[in-house]
Amino acid sequence: MYSVGDLIEFKIADSVFCGEIVGLADDNKIEVSRLKQTKKQESRIWEYVDDDKWSAIDPKFVSKHVKVDTSKGASVMKGWKQLGFLAGGDGISFCKLEDEKDTMLPIFHGDSDSEDDEEPSKNPKMHGYVDDGFVIPDDEGSEFEFANPDDLDDEAAEWVRETHKAVHGYKQWEPKDKQGKALKSFIDKMDNKVAVETNDQRWDVGKESISTDNPPLKKKRKKQ
Repeated sequence: MYSVGDLIEFKIADSVFCGEIVGLADDNKIEVSRLKQTKKQESRIWEYVDDDKWSAIDPKFVSKHVKVDTSKGASVMKGWKQLGFLAGGDGISFCKLEDEKDTMLPIFHGDSDSEDDEEPSKNPKMHGYVDDGFVIPDDEGSEFEFANPDDLDDEAAEWVRETHKAVHGYKQWEPKDKQGKALKSFIDKMDNKVAVETNDQRWDVGKESISTDNPPLKKKRKKQ
């Protein structure tokens, strides 16, 4: 029912709180990073509490649950609006909707009214994306292959090498705080899902599977 990244409103001792789910404990409690009111801009700015002040609450206290697609900024913005908040573009600053006109928040890039007005494609292979030519159906794209720096100009090649190094570095990351652990768990689950889908597509056309979390670091040998 609940997922990391979802938003909730919960009530405890006549007080109402809002926050983001950052973990699901084994005892069925929900770990939440709630918003707190600050003194910034005449107390109109709200921010997440510190990591060591997260709440672990029983689901019975939840009064509103908003499912959010954390990969889409528009979904995050809509989710917070359902709880009465406007989210800032930095991901950590918020204000109440009634304070929007009097509050300065970082711009939320990538979110626009035009996106909200566009109808998602009815093609199930578009996975809810708009049929605008930028995203194409699964069956129209080529199978995933790692980018080969040797085929790119110097700037692009350097970016690919740094990205591949970052992927390898991520595998060594062992976060100690709750937020880091929750983030890594979310990324790992998404990675596993995409890896399965990627190799299914490759097998369908007779290609061997690849390890999507193990991009090459060395130059490929050129065929003689």
